Amino acid sequence: MKIVTWTDRERAALSALIRSGEPVDLRVGADCGRGRRANRNIRFDELVPLCRSIDFEDPSLAGLAKLFEAPRARAGRTERITAVIPCNRSSPIGVAALKAQDMDVEVLVLSNGDGPKTVDGARVISVDWKGHGATRALALEHVDTEFVFFSVDDALVLGEGCLHTLADALDDGLWDAAVARQIPWPDADAVTAARLRRWTPPGQTVQPMPQADHVATLYRTETLRAFPIPDKPIAEDAWWSMGRRVAYVPTAPVLHSHVRSASALFRRNRDIHQQLVLMGHPPTIPSLAAVIGALPGVLRPSLSGGSAEVLNQLAEIVGQWQGARTAR
Repeated sequence: MKIVTWTDRERAALSALIRSGEPVDLRVGADCGRGRRANRNIRFDELVPLCRSIDFEDPSLAGLAKLFEAPRARAGRTERITAVIPCNRSSPIGVAALKAQDMDVEVLVLSNGDGPKTVDGARVISVDWKGHGATRALALEHVDTEFVFFSVDDALVLGEGCLHTLADALDDGLWDAAVARQIPWPDADAVTAARLRRWTPPGQTVQPMPQADHVATLYRTETLRAFPIPDKPIAEDAWWSMGRRVAYVPTAPVLHSHVRSASALFRRNRDIHQQLVLMGHPPTIPSLAAVIGALPGVLRPSLSGGSAEVLNQLAEIVGQWQGARTAR
């Protein structure tokens, strides 16, 4: 596939190719230079990990690409990992990538609601959904491996050494959990991409992280047996992280982002901010006056997302206020 100017069509085509499971061999035209308006939602450090190979017509970029390649397969680790994925839709997208890791990975799908009955390459257990915390804690009854990797059904690990890299971060004993970097899909909207970049920025060294993130976090099983995932309806990863040492590993990339919708954003912000206030965090939007005060930022033209994005951001703010209200 050749990318010339990063049009919406080209970005969508790249995302479709990745979703198909085919390896991506990309050629990037010299006209695709940084600074062009069409490139505003594409980052060099996010593009490189998506591809099996990448050929830049601008030779100055070839050497820089090495820094951001997805981790390749390596020898040296004999431990096993159970990847736990709750699923209430047709099938997780990342099973094949997990099975291709350079460590022995068993994929355990917790099927609930309309979740799958069988998944190629995975063990499927039908469960009644009891919230994010209790459902994930239940999985530990079915784990006999040295590590547990908590993920979600729309995340895709990148590189055959991704989990190996997370496991390496746990070796020195400084950390209780290791969190992967989340890279947005090429066709993700600009707001989603920008927020993921703030949450899990690029880098080359392991850093402290405020909390675990069950989109992609690796634990030693013995740690979870000593400190179980708490029975919380959502934000169980934030609750678990209180008093724990969590590492962020930017060199272990995972592809994951959501299409933004107002109703989903309202519900998620309401539920998460309720839990954060119960944890003792000050409310982000403590009052109706604060909602009104935040409106100029929502309406700012620089958002460039049109009326739909204004509605999305309004839904987030109202959800944060409602969550804080219900926590009191």
